[in-house]
Amino acid sequence: MKRFLIHTLAFLTIVLLSCLYVFMQADGHTDAFYVKFTTPKQQSLIVGSSRAAQGLQPQYIDSLLGDSSLYNYAFSRVHTPYGAPYLESIKKKLDTTSANGVFILEVNPWTVCNKIKDKTTTTEFWEESSFLGTVEQVTIHPNFYYLLNFYDGRNVEILTKKGGNFYGEDLYVHDNGWYQVRLVDNESRKQKRIKSSLNSYKRIKEEYVGLSKARMEYLRKTIEYLQNFGTVYLVRLPIQEEMLMIEDDLLPNFDTVIETLSNKMDILYINGTKQNLDYDYIDGHHLDIASGKAYSIVLANEIKKHNKR
Repeated sequence: MKRFLIHTLAFLTIVLLSCLYVFMQADGHTDAFYVKFTTPKQQSLIVGSSRAAQGLQPQYIDSLLGDSSLYNYAFSRVHTPYGAPYLESIKKKLDTTSANGVFILEVNPWTVCNKIKDKTTTTEFWEESSFLGTVEQVTIHPNFYYLLNFYDGRNVEILTKKGGNFYGEDLYVHDNGWYQVRLVDNESRKQKRIKSSLNSYKRIKEEYVGLSKARMEYLRKTIEYLQNFGTVYLVRLPIQEEMLMIEDDLLPNFDTVIETLSNKMDILYINGTKQNLDYDYIDGHHLDIASGKAYSIVLANEIKKHNKR
């Protein structure tokens, strides 16, 4: 019996050490979110949906604003509509020792609208049960809680998912939080992907029922909180014209709503959809890498110009 217990303990020790080794290898290739829960607290943040996660590249904004601290803490339409869970996660990520931060809040109709099945009172949001609402530690590596509860792949893939995948995609979250999506592409594949994305969002639109007072209230609370630590900017990223039509159908007065909020909060609203035709998209609404760089520079210059007034 004693020998059996010794062998069992030795086996369990090997298993635990193996898991620890694998988890230590988790990095920007692991998935689109993991790294964001492993980096230190940050003084300046980009927040919003996957459009911001992929489209806003902190290094180019930093270079023009004369800073080096902007961190991309944006996630996805599904996980980070504005609400109590996102605000609490932002509070955990923010380094509150500075009052000179830059905060870029990406907004679009999906981030402030009600879904038909939403629980969006001012005290209850469906995201509370997702990683956004349950990951308490957002600055540790390895982040065991996230990997054990929210990593969807097999553990061995943490070791094997390095570089491009079978589809020729190189998906990587950089240390500054930017989610790089590099595709081996051609025009035919691109057009099929755009068509598929637009059709998908036409269906997704049917799941939504208009502006959420609760989400708008939490967008306001997020702005108000971050204003204690720096300057807040609201930004709507460029999207393809067909996607804009879908969003206009979902919430025709979106820009008016955001402009009213920005005026009330005395902050700048930069609406990139006025330059939709100037950029290229991988799927109709996510900027490709070159266009993300270009728009990040445009955005930084808009901020600089505003600050000189």
